[in-house]
Amino acid sequence: MTLLCRAQALSQDQVVAAIYETMIRPEQFDRFSASPTAGRDAGEDLGRWGAFARPRAVPTLKAHFSRAAQIQEQQWERAGRPHPGEYSGDCSRFWLLAGVGSEGRLLNASRRAARQLVSGGDLPAAMGLTRAATDRWSIFLEQVREGEFAWQDVLFLGTGRPGERFLCRPVRLEGPDGPVAAVMAERLDCEWSAEAAGPVAAAFGLQKSDLDPLKTVMSGAGGRVAAELEQIAASAGAPGMAELIRLAAFLINEYVRDLKIARGELLPPAEEIEDRNGRRSQFFRFGADTGQPVIFVHGILDGIVPLQRLQPQLRTLGFRVYAPMRAGYGGSAPLPLGQDPVDAFVQQLDALITRENLQRPVLLSHRGGALYGCAAANRLHSRISGLVAVASNCSITSPRQFSGLSGYAWLVAFSAARARWMLPVLMKAWSGALHWYGHKALLKVQTARNSRERAMLDQLDLLPLLKQSQLLFRQQGGAGFLADVQMIRQGTQKMALTLHTRAVFVHGGEDQVAPLSGIRVTFGGQKNAQLCVSQEAGALLFYTFPELVLTALQDCVSAAQGKG
Repeated sequence: MTLLCRAQALSQDQVVAAIYETMIRPEQFDRFSASPTAGRDAGEDLGRWGAFARPRAVPTLKAHFSRAAQIQEQQWERAGRPHPGEYSGDCSRFWLLAGVGSEGRLLNASRRAARQLVSGGDLPAAMGLTRAATDRWSIFLEQVREGEFAWQDVLFLGTGRPGERFLCRPVRLEGPDGPVAAVMAERLDCEWSAEAAGPVAAAFGLQKSDLDPLKTVMSGAGGRVAAELEQIAASAGAPGMAELIRLAAFLINEYVRDLKIARGELLPPAEEIEDRNGRRSQFFRFGADTGQPVIFVHGILDGIVPLQRLQPQLRTLGFRVYAPMRAGYGGSAPLPLGQDPVDAFVQQLDALITRENLQRPVLLSHRGGALYGCAAANRLHSRISGLVAVASNCSITSPRQFSGLSGYAWLVAFSAARARWMLPVLMKAWSGALHWYGHKALLKVQTARNSRERAMLDQLDLLPLLKQSQLLFRQQGGAGFLADVQMIRQGTQKMALTLHTRAVFVHGGEDQVAPLSGIRVTFGGQKNAQLCVSQEAGALLFYTFPELVLTALQDCVSAAQGKG
């Protein structure tokens, strides 16, 4: 199985991180109450309260569920052991606690929920429940009041908003006359995805069909979750149905969101940083929330596209990737006249590393980003663990490098090489040219006619990603492109890397724009630089052979860690 195929599945680290995220929540403090005494079969079936005390033959994930519960119990102790009716700390999630009975009096709520709810008001309406869900809610409250329930019961309720559900379960409170039951309702923003169900089930050591009870309530109108899910939860190592449902919903959401990012339906999360000179710039986050930090140095024409389409694989492989937009791209303002773009980029990276507290990240550059990546690796060598440069293009010496294009696109290439004064004028007509030639012309320009690489490109569905990237490209009027072309036009005959910088150059033997011979001249002979060549690949190596890039990235990380 290739690296790319293995990366389609969820990693254990990804699942473990999700366990802690979904377990350590104050709305679940009730699990530390004494074993409940109300409800049918209460003496024999303790539900989630007894789950950690009973040994079960379950996967390794159970140890993480147990550890998460220990951490949460410590938080509960520090908070003064509040029961669900007392807790009022800060919480960004939506949850509420209702008294039992057909009306469901509001007992407590998170701050987010409290802004939408009024005590004593109509809770189903405030929750946005459908008519059928409102009836189920009222019946469930009445059943809990009458003691006709089990503590592990879970009710799913639908709302009028797509992808929004309420997970409802009975909880135990200490009343003035002894223990009483109430109902906790937690909002889950999740919609069932058949595409995500398989990988999520596999991560739990289950079959996809094992999640059918969850599919029934998540993809339909809601209702009681079938009791058979309790045994499935035990098989997965979860203490109960509610814990398994929260975890599955979290992972399904994450998987679906990653696919949308990879397909260009959604941009990755973006933030802003400010360097020491007060310049503000934009960066995107890719991959895992924790793990090995990587900083992507984008190219000129396609920006973040080659990285974005690998979002699921980056998360699975544990790469936490930051993609700063250079000055003049996306939300990063253009540089003042005369400002050195390399100086500005190094300052941008320095600010990013400091703010995010990145421990020796790896730089990953693509095409024209190689010059910036090498310069940053040299100047920040004590803070960088290595550089992986993919299909590096370090100079534009002749329009013949772009012989695969004609008309307007050829004119841009000619201007970059021989008539730079024309570029600002041509940039004004950029959108029209893309409409005429198509967005894939940005990539076809780098391939030879009738080549195998161009045929492989035609098989890739990149249009949404390229359109999205071009919006970032033109956001500042193409100022970043003009600055980059000027820099690459100056080129370099020899670029020396410091002895402290470990570098891997991944290049295609069929690259028509930046021939392999030129890369050997520019970076050859350096003891700390390794050249990895794929004779079948060309300029679009990042698109046609992404597994080579991911492998080089893993090797660079492993070598840096072994050295340290």
